[in-house]
Amino acid sequence: MISKTVGKYSKKVKDKYLKTVLDFNKKELVMHFNKGNKKLVNQIMQDWEKPYMKELATIATSKGGSVLEVGFGMGISAGFIQSVKKMKSHVVVECHPLVIASAKKKFPAAIKSERLKILKGFWEDVTKNLPDKSFDGILFDSCPLDKEVEFFQFFPFFKEAHRLLKDDGVFTYFSDEPKTISAEHKALLKKAGFKDIKFKVCAVNPPKDCIYWKHKTIVAPIIRK
Repeated sequence: MISKTVGKYSKKVKDKYLKTVLDFNKKELVMHFNKGNKKLVNQIMQDWEKPYMKELATIATSKGGSVLEVGFGMGISAGFIQSVKKMKSHVVVECHPLVIASAKKKFPAAIKSERLKILKGFWEDVTKNLPDKSFDGILFDSCPLDKEVEFFQFFPFFKEAHRLLKDDGVFTYFSDEPKTISAEHKALLKKAGFKDIKFKVCAVNPPKDCIYWKHKTIVAPIIRK
């Protein structure tokens, strides 16, 4: 049973995350932080995700129109979203100042033309100000801020995704399931109001040093109202 508070963060946790040092390179995005006297490194994203990010972006842009992306990371999925011609508007919600700076550096033309718009802040504070039924597609891939909510951070967003999605829109997210959408996920999606719950299994090849994913497949959810 998942706690009702799982995926929700205190102000202390949020403030601490915003001050963490992030290290960007072509292979991965990692977070450096201190725990007591120890200096630790946490993997946020790696480049093996490219085929999976492409699949999620394909799902989120399948209707064209307006697309919401929660979490920018290395900008892999953002690049795929931007490459879709029928996509007219791409809104990214991102909280970390270093990631926002990276996004501005990667997509200056798209930002200047307003084909890409960055909303700064945590989604809990940002998306509540957006109107109902604003988006044709939504992709959720935010970074867990601490170990207690690792992967489960998407659960609280399900209800908000349903509110923000147009009636014929589609929602997808970075899953924590390798082969199918579990009964637990389905129950939470249905509770949020979704009725059409499908998925695709994507083949992936994470390296041995990847801490957060050890499987050769991962689910790409295809969720509609």
